[in-house]
Parts: sequence; C-alpha cells; structure tokens
Amino acid sequence: MDWRHSHAVVLLMMLTTVACREPSSAPAAAPPPGRSDSASVQAAAPIIEASNEIDEPTRVLDARADEVLRETSQTLSALKTFALHAEESYDEIPSGQPRMLLTNIRRVAVQRPNRFAADAEGDSLNRSVWYDGQSLAIWDKPQHTYATVQMPGSIDGVLAALATDYGVDIPLGDLMTADLYATLTEGVTYSRYLGIHTAAGVPCHHLVFSQPTIEWQLWVDAGEHRLPRKMVITYVREPGEPQYTATIHAWRLSPTFPDTLFRFEPPDGAERIDFAAFKEGVPGVGR
Repeated sequence: MDWRHSHAVVLLMMLTTVACREPSSAPAAAPPPGRSDSASVQAAAPIIEASNEIDEPTRVLDARADEVLRETSQTLSALKTFALHAEESYDEIPSGQPRMLLTNIRRVAVQRPNRFAADAEGDSLNRSVWYDGQSLAIWDKPQHTYATVQMPGSIDGVLAALATDYGVDIPLGDLMTADLYATLTEGVTYSRYLGIHTAAGVPCHHLVFSQPTIEWQLWVDAGEHRLPRKMVITYVREPGEPQYTATIHAWRLSPTFPDTLFRFEPPDGAERIDFAAFKEGVPGVGR
C-alpha cells in the first residue's frame, strides 16, 4: 500500500465499524426529533451576571445550556482515548468574489495526555498531523512536503503553542482539551438551551452561545453519552460573517491504538521545509 494513504486508511478503519451513535436511546422525556422541548427551555431560569466594569457586558446564561455543556466536558475528559470522523464545511469569501462553500473530511485519534493524530482531505486540505508527546509533524500530501517542530508537553500545551507562536487554531481541537467546558465558556456573554433537535441523524440537545467575536451552536447527543454531534461557528466580526460547520458522524470510545499511529516517518522523496511555512494551513486549520 502506498505510504501516503496508510495514515488515512488506519484512521478510517478505526471508525468504519462505528455506528453513528453508541447503542442507546434518548431520555424518555425527550420530544420527537425536530421538535423543541419548549417546557425545558422555559423551565431553565437564566443566570444573569451584571458587570460593574464599563467595558464588560452583562452575561445572560441559560442554566440548562450550562448543565449540558458541563456534562459534555465531563464525558470527554473521562476518555483516555477516542476517535472521531467528521465532515466540515466553511465559507470562503474572497474580496470582490462570490461566497464559496468548501468541504473536508476529518479523522482524529486522541490518546491523553500527550498524543494525537489527524487526517484531513477534501476541497481545501489534504494533510496529516502527528503528535507523539515530543514533536509535532505535518505532511502536505499534494506538495509532498513535511515539517517537524519540537513541542514536548501535553495536548493542551501543544494547542496553546500553535495558537500563540504560529497563529494557528485547529478546528475540533477544543474537543481534545482536558477541560472542554473551561475552553468553550471563556468570554461567553450569552447562552440558551433551544430544545431537542436532530443532528447527525440522532436527537440532540441544541445549545447556542455568544462571545465578543463569534456566535456558536452546539448539538450534544441526548442518548447515553453526552458527545458533540454538530458545531456551527459564525464569525460575526469578519466581512460577510462566514461560518464553519462540523458534523461528527461517528465516535469510537476508549479504543486501543498502536504506537505507530502517532509516529511520523517521512515518506520517500518528501521534501522537508520550515514549520512556519505551514502557518496558513496546518492540517485542520480553518477559521
């Protein structure tokens, strides 16, 4: 098999036996998919936190939305290993040109506290990334180039270093952090629980949040496991308010990964380039 396709195949094989959801049923009190749980929305009294700071707005937070997000964070934090398969799309709005919608398929494997691997392919990306606890490696398949950089530490530390030192954020990277709740709620000024709606083919708790530069929605599986199924981010400060959408079609919980999954070996003939050259396109990097 061509080495250039082996990483994507390994991740795909880990996920092909995974159904869209773990066998479970939605809570008995949940309304049919597509209908809002109006009673639940009304029953959750908002948490209003008035600010004494002139430049800091009053926070209006929904207690039910906060509860579901905390449960989701606890579910992910408890997993030592997991893998997911997602389809993502985002708006590209070139100056003076029509809006374009680009789509990619993403596969991610995580082994806490300090290993992950990801593969993305589609309209705008065809790259893979590995982190083995000591170094981060990126391979651009069409260009047949790769770059490595030493980054010893935890997954959280690597994600923070990428953002701080290289100006790079990895989509769905928040799901790999040790505390999803703390990561997502920083700077939140508004939240609301919208009810039970369908995402990725399953009934989900539908949440909406607002921060100074973005508005985002999260659909969380209403079954046995509180797992994110869909996320939509709207960049309200950017021209045209572009959106990023990720739908997670499959999860694999607590799998056993081979050590080789997180280890990068340069393919024959690949050219090594400076890591900074990948700044505009680390695998999975979008808005």
